[in-house]
Amino acid sequence: MAPPPFSMYSPKTPGAGGPPGTALVPGAGPADDPGYIRSLRGGTVLGRLRAMMLVLVVAPVLILAITPLIVQNNDEGAPPWFYVPIAVFAAIALIAGPRAPRPMAAAVPGPPAAAARRALLLFRQALLLRFALAEGVILAGLPLAMVGHSELVFLAGFAAGYPLLLWLALPTRGTVDRMRRRLEAGGAESQLWAGLLAPAGDPAIS
Repeated sequence: MAPPPFSMYSPKTPGAGGPPGTALVPGAGPADDPGYIRSLRGGTVLGRLRAMMLVLVVAPVLILAITPLIVQNNDEGAPPWFYVPIAVFAAIALIAGPRAPRPMAAAVPGPPAAAARRALLLFRQALLLRFALAEGVILAGLPLAMVGHSELVFLAGFAAGYPLLLWLALPTRGTVDRMRRRLEAGGAESQLWAGLLAPAGDPAIS
């Protein structure tokens, strides 16, 4: 008699009820995501990534808060060309960000954990690349604001970059699944959700 198919996320850790790797759930999908807030308390790979990205997306807000302390305004404001680099960086992030990650190689027979490891590596790399692209839009505005003596330049960078940061780099359910579809565009079975919903530190995927 065949074992029942996996369809639900199991919160068991590798040491609770089986050998390392038994918590990997082949066939898991977005419906198995417990939600952003709940995942932060679940001890999964996805929860750890989401907690890390929450910290990273708060940093630009703190920079915005101290901008008046480090930028000396003048009455004239910065020339219009000071805003051009921000627009260029925003366009690069808008075009290049959604193209990460690259598709995985076509499916090769092997255990699901091997595909999950590869998918998680590519997912993390792509997530950090997306973050760097969007963060670059925001940070570009700070030195330009200091040179141009205008807080408005940094505000423009923040207004252009922060929505991109949330859209590209915050691993919401929709963002994760869009990235999964990119990983599988070449015909591979990424097992991305299975890896993300496994306990952090599971030897089968680490």
